[in-house]
Amino acid sequence: MKIHLFTGIGFIFFLTAVALLIPYPLVSEVYGLLAFFFGMKELAKYTSAFQFLTISAAALIIGIGMDWPFEHFPFFTLAFFFAATGSLARILFFRTFGYTQYAWLEPVSLLLAFSVYLLGNLLFPQGWKGWVVPLPVGVFLGVYVGGIWKDKMQLLGFTKGGYKIAIGAKAPDFSLPDQDGHMINLESFQGDRHLLLVFVRGDWCPGCHMMLRTYQKEAAKFRSKNIFVLAIGPDPIGINREMVEKLNLDFKVLSDEKQRTAMIYGVQLDKYDNDFAEKYEEGIPLPASFLVDKTGVVRYVSRPDKVGEFLDPRTIFPIIENLN
Repeated sequence: MKIHLFTGIGFIFFLTAVALLIPYPLVSEVYGLLAFFFGMKELAKYTSAFQFLTISAAALIIGIGMDWPFEHFPFFTLAFFFAATGSLARILFFRTFGYTQYAWLEPVSLLLAFSVYLLGNLLFPQGWKGWVVPLPVGVFLGVYVGGIWKDKMQLLGFTKGGYKIAIGAKAPDFSLPDQDGHMINLESFQGDRHLLLVFVRGDWCPGCHMMLRTYQKEAAKFRSKNIFVLAIGPDPIGINREMVEKLNLDFKVLSDEKQRTAMIYGVQLDKYDNDFAEKYEEGIPLPASFLVDKTGVVRYVSRPDKVGEFLDPRTIFPIIENLN
């Protein structure tokens, strides 16, 4: 298991919080807060089990510190459980939730966390500590909920009319550098191999990391069907190379820095507003996939009304069976 820098520091803070829980509960809660936010800092980059465990445990240790020595119902522990759920569940179960499905999850988690937090303070007052200590996590979750909802509205609003390139259309050619700087042309594959084009939002995007890992797991299946996977994103060559190494990918990630290719395929949002997203001058690509056969004809397009559908390559397998 690879331990990442900020998550590793967060884990140390968590261990410190556990050690200080009984003698110094308030100090323990502060270290728990540090552990939570250090773990969250690079969650989008790696989305590893170690990170999920560190963040969840950090949230719970804050609540436990506030409820210690459990002379009443553990309201604060429960509140932080709901806060952690709202912060992590979409990323943890991204293949099910996607970008736009079950959008009620985060608001409900926030409402439950706030309700239990309020009850805890009203029924078992802890003075300023009971009101102030949970606030950083609560504010973070509130901003996160707003970002998720805004993301859903923008994605669904843009894709309502579908993408520019539809099934049966000729796939537009492009020439983009891969993670090693080699130029890749779509037309060079015609007559030889089928192509699966997967547009990603960038290295900052946790959903895109999960999608790339998912396709990597199915790499043998695609190779057996003579399908070459090409991921296309807005990041420069160097960042793409780091992402390929980090995720252990054996397919290429192309650099579409000006997002011209994404624009041609109709999967580019030129005006995008979200505090949790990387800021690109041109806007941001949408998560989408296109299956192009050896003749250059598009045979599959992920559903615009279910932006996360491209996370499940099994939706493509029935079409793959008929390609050859």
